[in-house]
Amino acid sequence: MASYIDSDILLDRVEFKIFAAEEHLNNLQEIQSRNLDAQKVNPAIWMEIEIDCFLAQVLGSLDCLLLLINTKLELGIASERVDLATIQSALNARTKNIGLLTDMHQASAHNGWLWVLKEFRNLSMQRPSKDAQYLLFDDIISSTKDYQSGTIRPSDEYINKNLIRYFRQSLQRVRELVNSVRMKEPMLK
Repeated sequence: MASYIDSDILLDRVEFKIFAAEEHLNNLQEIQSRNLDAQKVNPAIWMEIEIDCFLAQVLGSLDCLLLLINTKLELGIASERVDLATIQSALNARTKNIGLLTDMHQASAHNGWLWVLKEFRNLSMQRPSKDAQYLLFDDIISSTKDYQSGTIRPSDEYINKNLIRYFRQSLQRVRELVNSVRMKEPMLK
C-alpha cells in the first residue's frame, strides 16, 4: 500500500473506489509474483480474495458515479433504484445532458468491454476465477471443447498473467470512462 495517501480521496467515492481497485490489483500481482510455499499458504485463496475485491471496487466506482450524477444533477431517483437505465431515463425526461452516459452505454452493450467485465464478475461468483476466465476469454487457449472435457487445463500462472493484464486494461478504461463523463458535466468534478 502507498506510504502516503491523501485523506481527501475519501471525499470522492468514485476516485476512492478506483484507488481501492488498483490496490487490490497490486496485491494480486504481488501474490502472483511471489514464490509462496503452497504447503503453508494456498495462493489461490488469496488470489480469489483479491480478484473479488478488485471486481467489487472497480465496478463499484461506476455505481458511485451514477449515484453522484443522481445527486449533483438532482434527478431525484431513490438510491436503491439508481442504475444506468434509470439515470439515462431521468436525464432524457429532464433533457439534461442527454449524451452524458453515451460512452457507458456503449461499453455496457453486449460484448462491450464493460459488459465483459461484469459478466466475468458474475461468472466468478459461481466458480473460481480461473474457470470463469477460461469460459469468458476462450481465446486464451485454443479449444473450449477440450477444456470442458477436462483434458486440457492451462497453467494457473498463464491465466493469472493474462487476468492481471486484463484487469489493468479494465481499470484504465474505467478511469477514462469516469474522466469522460466528468468532463461532459462540470458539476461532477
